[in-house]
Amino acid sequence: MRGAALAALLLATATQTGCSPAGMAVGAASTAGVAAVQERGFTGTLNDTRIKAAVSEAYFNASEPIFLKVTVRVHEGRVMLLGGLADQALRDRAVRLASVQAGVRQVIDELQPVEGGVGDYARDAWITTQINAKLTFDEYVLAVNYSVDTVGSVVYLMGIAQDRHELDRVIDHANDVRHVKRVVSHVMLKDDPRREGG
Repeated sequence: MRGAALAALLLATATQTGCSPAGMAVGAASTAGVAAVQERGFTGTLNDTRIKAAVSEAYFNASEPIFLKVTVRVHEGRVMLLGGLADQALRDRAVRLASVQAGVRQVIDELQPVEGGVGDYARDAWITTQINAKLTFDEYVLAVNYSVDTVGSVVYLMGIAQDRHELDRVIDHANDVRHVKRVVSHVMLKDDPRREGG
């Protein structure tokens, strides 16, 4: 029950564009529209939101450092964990907690054994913003199908590419941004057989 409530809260938070009912309605409609045009569709987006809520709740109940320092990205049941935790036991626990949640098909462990500083966060946020802008304004890239995260100037990509050409463009855009050390892609091609089944 608490998991369902947390999922509803996360979905509501993600869709809010303002405090007014009109603002929330516009935000919800916008999010539903975005989900509809994504390759994973509205149902896939909703399932991923539920998984993220379950993982977040497990982290909240289990460990404050994990809850506060681990970023969770979910795409078609594939869970990517990002962030810095100096303690190996905590990193292992984060992976284990994510892997046992219903609907999780794979856990991608990209947790780093270091703690980040304020300067790192500011630079990482700047890098992510630059890449997202490049993807958004590239008419040959369906930017809505990608999530971009940056940790320690390393860029992590997740999502679905229409084809290899589009994915290459996305990776090139990421590599072209100043301060990027490397790009790690967990993007699947649209016709990848691993997307089928569970």
